Amino acid sequence: MTTAVAIVGHETQEQKARRLFDEMARNIGREAVNHLKTMYPTMLSERAFASKSWELSLVNTIRNDVNWRMRPLLMAMIAMHNEWEQEQS
Repeated sequence: MTTAVAIVGHETQEQKARRLFDEMARNIGREAVNHLKTMYPTMLSERAFASKSWELSLVNTIRNDVNWRMRPLLMAMIAMHNEWEQEQS
């Protein structure tokens, strides 16, 4: 069985950039959930929101949106990095 540490150790620069970008997008989603829980504690503590599934759903929705909207920027950064590496060698 492959561990996360072993996978990270064999990442290409592009895979690492994509992984870090995805982690950033997930963190934005988590912070949005934390903000809503702080601003609206009474509303979100009602029985209808007793399940944590709304939190995961919102985090993933924000994560997917950030990844989708920022993908062109990420791809441009990866291309620039690859070009820079080719010039250096």
